[in-house]
Amino acid sequence: EKEKDQRHKLSNKPQDFQVRVRIIEGRQLSGQNISPVARVTVANQTRQTKVKISTNKPFYDETFFFNFNMSPMELFDEIISFEVFNSRKLRANAMIGYFKCDIGFFYEEPGHAAIRKWVLLTDPDDKMAGVKGYLKVTVMVLGPGDEAPVKSAQDDNDDIETNLLQPSGVMLRPATFSLKVYRAEDIPQMDSGFIEGIKRVLRVGEEQKELVDPYLLFSFAGMKARTRIHYNSDHPEFNQELNVQFKFPSMCERLKLQMFDWDRLTADDCIGTAHLPMSAISGQGEDGESWVERNISFLPMFGPCFINVYGSTREYSDLPDEYDDLNLGNGEGVAYRGRVLVELETKLGVTPQSPTDDLQSHEIISVQPYLRRRKYKLFACFLEASMVSCSDGPVEFEVSIGNYGNKLDLSVPPSSSTTPPTNAVYDGCYYYFLPWGDTKPCVCVESHWEDIGFRLGTKNILTRMCERLEVNMDKVNLSLEANAQPAETATLLISLLDQLINDVRKPLPKIDNNTPGVNDLDLKLQEVRLMEKLSISEEAIKLRESATDVREALGEIEGFLQRLRDLTVEPQNSMPDVIIWMLSGTKRIAYYRIPAFDVLYEPYSEACGENCGQVQNIFMKYPGKKQQNIEDYPEVPAHVRMMIWLGLEKHQEDWTNRELTEGDFCVYAETYENEMNILGKWTAKGLSRPNFSNTRGDVSLPKKAFIAPDGWRFDGDCLFHCCFSLSYDRDSGHKTFLEDVFQCESRLPGGSWGPATVPWTDVRGDAATAKDEIQCDEDWEWTSEWMVDLNRAVDEDGYEYTVESTIGGYGPVEKTYHLCRRRRWVRSRKLIAELEIDEDDVYAEQLAKEGWEYAPMFTMKFHAKERKMDLVRRRRWHRKMVQEDPSAPADLERETMMNAPRMFITYEKPHRYQLRAYLFQARDLLASDPDGVSDPYARVVFGTRSSVTETLARTLCPTWDQTLIFDEVNIYGSIEQVAENPPAVIIELYDKDPVGKDEFMGRCVVKPLVKLNGQGPPAPRLLWYDVERGDEYGGEILAAFELFLVSITKVQNASKRGNDEGTDLPFAPPMKGNLFLVPNGIRPVMQRTAIEVLCWGVRNMKKFQLASVSSPSIEFECGGHVVNSTIIKNTQKNPNFDQPLFFFDVYLPKEELYTPPMNIKVRDNRSFGRKPMVGLHALKSLQRFRCDP
Repeated sequence: EKEKDQRHKLSNKPQDFQVRVRIIEGRQLSGQNISPVARVTVANQTRQTKVKISTNKPFYDETFFFNFNMSPMELFDEIISFEVFNSRKLRANAMIGYFKCDIGFFYEEPGHAAIRKWVLLTDPDDKMAGVKGYLKVTVMVLGPGDEAPVKSAQDDNDDIETNLLQPSGVMLRPATFSLKVYRAEDIPQMDSGFIEGIKRVLRVGEEQKELVDPYLLFSFAGMKARTRIHYNSDHPEFNQELNVQFKFPSMCERLKLQMFDWDRLTADDCIGTAHLPMSAISGQGEDGESWVERNISFLPMFGPCFINVYGSTREYSDLPDEYDDLNLGNGEGVAYRGRVLVELETKLGVTPQSPTDDLQSHEIISVQPYLRRRKYKLFACFLEASMVSCSDGPVEFEVSIGNYGNKLDLSVPPSSSTTPPTNAVYDGCYYYFLPWGDTKPCVCVESHWEDIGFRLGTKNILTRMCERLEVNMDKVNLSLEANAQPAETATLLISLLDQLINDVRKPLPKIDNNTPGVNDLDLKLQEVRLMEKLSISEEAIKLRESATDVREALGEIEGFLQRLRDLTVEPQNSMPDVIIWMLSGTKRIAYYRIPAFDVLYEPYSEACGENCGQVQNIFMKYPGKKQQNIEDYPEVPAHVRMMIWLGLEKHQEDWTNRELTEGDFCVYAETYENEMNILGKWTAKGLSRPNFSNTRGDVSLPKKAFIAPDGWRFDGDCLFHCCFSLSYDRDSGHKTFLEDVFQCESRLPGGSWGPATVPWTDVRGDAATAKDEIQCDEDWEWTSEWMVDLNRAVDEDGYEYTVESTIGGYGPVEKTYHLCRRRRWVRSRKLIAELEIDEDDVYAEQLAKEGWEYAPMFTMKFHAKERKMDLVRRRRWHRKMVQEDPSAPADLERETMMNAPRMFITYEKPHRYQLRAYLFQARDLLASDPDGVSDPYARVVFGTRSSVTETLARTLCPTWDQTLIFDEVNIYGSIEQVAENPPAVIIELYDKDPVGKDEFMGRCVVKPLVKLNGQGPPAPRLLWYDVERGDEYGGEILAAFELFLVSITKVQNASKRGNDEGTDLPFAPPMKGNLFLVPNGIRPVMQRTAIEVLCWGVRNMKKFQLASVSSPSIEFECGGHVVNSTIIKNTQKNPNFDQPLFFFDVYLPKEELYTPPMNIKVRDNRSFGRKPMVGLHALKSLQRFRCDP
């Protein structure tokens, strides 16, 4: 009443108002297989969103503007209504639900706006029919002088029931989520072990306790409940029921489960977070719909099933972790943090007595069948590691699933989950790689999980259906874009529908109540999938018979694809992801997560994971926020080619049996022999580690104590094994190199400077050889004398000062309290003899040196050549093991084994290939320089090799017209395997800067065209490939790539081919200077083209650098030809050009696909000859402007 009284006092004079309506998303929309469209009507003005195909939770994010010139009294009594329709139905039955109120309601909200509010949709004819769904909207009513509220970042606070606008007369049913929390396991350490360590030393207290006090927090729609705290337990048995009340149906989409660690003095720490999406654990549909929908409607349910939680790394630190936000669910978790066994049930109309209850004993017993574990094996083979960003220490890779395989976690038994530490080697251009050569490291991780193959196999079958449908849709779309004959396009469409009908008719793995591990949700999802497949089959048959328009049919097929994608969602995936880590020492550098179902093996080939046993190209990612910081960390931490296989132990022969592929599977017992230098003699006495140990030196492994497990025997004696990466020095791959060494001095307080205890060091402070004793190898020559580096923060003599050299913190100004100083001496040298490293010769040289590798300390980087400052050395001993009993365990698991054996796949010889990269041009590249242009060049990476194009100045659409040739590229694996899945070609674009680091502009990944018989059809075709800079679009590049087989090495079980096959390479492309051009036949065919431009003038030019644009001129560029306009003297007097007509006479490609863009640049002609670029636009295609003369 008070609000109505206030409205009567409003002005009745017309004023300007704007109503802004943003429709964000919908949820829980009633019905199955709907394509919703939202419509908003404000005072009889109507707008509507785009149609979203086959979804109950459409995301629109569309904004509409309504302008009025009315009196406030009249406007605020007008109605604003929201309606959602199903576009698939006839108009009479199309409405799903609606919401309406007057405009004055929103004007009276704080700031005259309702920000990110949920509106409840009902049936306009029957409000008692219940809720038809929810729509999230923002409504602003802006009058004269009003400012729009500032847009806030989206967060979970939107999804609370107090944020709901509900029409009067609509009753929501009370409901309760009942979550039974049984147990948790694998929870990491969260508290300091200092007190426990003291107790162990003093032998006080009970047995050792786990350093974590966990509890579970369950929240939904702003309501929360939590379990009791279990003190000192990393595997708590909660056995409690948590009850959370809400109104049904709710607009909130996710249930949140968080594990916390209780702390006595500080805030509780989050261990990890998991979410359950409502749409995945409930069935949409209602009683008034078809029999299909009635049978697939069910309340949210889940489990009993384990939920995995992910977050920051498991290693505990007393200091704050930079990845702690990952534990809260902000970003992708980089490590497994444990799992919890839960069961969810939804109760309508029930109000619980208390938020928590203890479970009954029969409920605890009933969950026991879901705890049965099966033994799984995870195998991985690393074929190649390139673009390695960490080059200052040995690099190794770790593969883990769950907690199994984590080398830094002492709670699990050791396994061969890591590759041997290897030094990264420079590739001669820019990047580093790991030189594994003919011996590819393998890892094996044994783990125990529930057998959920019936879930993941079904998911993989449905995923393959989606992929086949997408491929066939791309073929039809390509045919439409190429303006192919209608009959040809129709044939492709019929073939697509036939394939789809055949796919959806294939049966899925059948499950019932007797299947081990099956719960109620599995049975419900099976019904949903079977009925949805039947529905798609009937609709596809009808479409095949009645389709008349290909584009309309594709719209229907897009709906089929979306429905199939929804069926692939598996909410009860209790098997943790496979996580690959790149480590240097004990520091974790980068990671990559692979869902277990993607590499899971099943006997039925369609149920296998897409990448099970297949070669994958994996781009490692930095953890946490560093991954999003493209400015400071644009590089890929590493690019790895590898194969991964995961399956039950009884199926492991699918991996170990290599009769159909190249390479031999070998297992070695491994130990390191350690010695140290005492008074010039190498001895094993006085070592800080055992004489024979593992690589970390913490386990004694005498080679004479090796015992073969049951079913295995040793093949031959123990032999030392050389690490090939040690054969590469720091200067390997470089043509010029800068030697540097630091001269260190020290003094007592008040004394004078003199040589330090360690007079010569490297940049890290480790002892180094004196500068006058550093020799130049015979393949190199000095190009300068030793000189002090003054181009640093140093004083005039080149010294930098600090209090203590071990602390660091050097500065250029001497203070009385400084006791240490140093200066850097540098001397450059160049390579005079270009020698290629022959791996066999180098390996023989290492063997002659008895395989020793040297370092100043065991914790530092080892090298092959002994230096004066080296105080320790080691060599690696291997003893080969072979399997005698086929039933013997394949990975030699033993309860007492403290160190796992090494595994490798050894290849006799690689196959040699040649790659030709044809880079023609790029367009729409990102502007990196302040003047709005760039100086782009491209780096191309293939395998362990890389090359670079020339740099083109001041352009965003460069035309390189260049061929990069990679000769004698070694690729391991069968020829057929490479032809089917070749290594990826990676193109990285950079902006050349005269000062500082070149700026990263984007990256794209392409598969080359493989030719096993040399030159011949099909000819490569230049295509446009998207360039991406993180998540940002970075332009396109026009390129093609050919991979030629140069020679074939005869190996056992390889295909039989002639010796002359694979050697007929095409002639080298023509050259321009020192660069190869793109050859004729691949480069576009040019024709003389005339371009006329009519440019009247400029309008609405915004300020640039705080100054108005008053004297603009236009620059048109196409195909390297530039035409400049006249200068407008003053835009305020006349914004038009005196001579508006411009003419180009250029040679452009005949095919529209290759036509370069038209670049239009606007410059402002300012005082002192300055001509800053104030605007830029690129016309990608000129097709719509073409006309016949």
